[in-house]
Amino acid sequence: MIRAIPDGSRPCRARWPEPPWVLPRGVEAMALGLMATGLALATLALTLIPQRIVQRPASDGVVLLRLDARGQLRLWNHAVAPRELGAVLKRLAAQRQDLRLRLVSDPQVPWGAVQQLMARLESSPLPLELQLP
Repeated sequence: MIRAIPDGSRPCRARWPEPPWVLPRGVEAMALGLMATGLALATLALTLIPQRIVQRPASDGVVLLRLDARGQLRLWNHAVAPRELGAVLKRLAAQRQDLRLRLVSDPQVPWGAVQQLMARLESSPLPLELQLP
């Protein structure tokens, strides 16, 4: 609403009082800053926590050997040929004495294939664990 000043020089806008739910500008800036920091920390946590969970077996002394549905072996998420597996496991056992080998198979892998692999891994220098799907 524009009103004229009685002497006729310039019109000015009338100032209405701020409603009680509107915060002062400094408080709004602080609240927005805290919200942005909280969102950034939540995003960082959602990124790092799954990585730590996946890496935990390695820090606990567990060597993960995965057998996928196509029969491919993956050691710590790196493809490894079955003929090279024995040499790799011997090198790992020589580096660290407290390691354990954990065999994780996909649910689609036939049980016979898992048993054949377990029979080959019995001669491994690492103790063998089986994680069922």
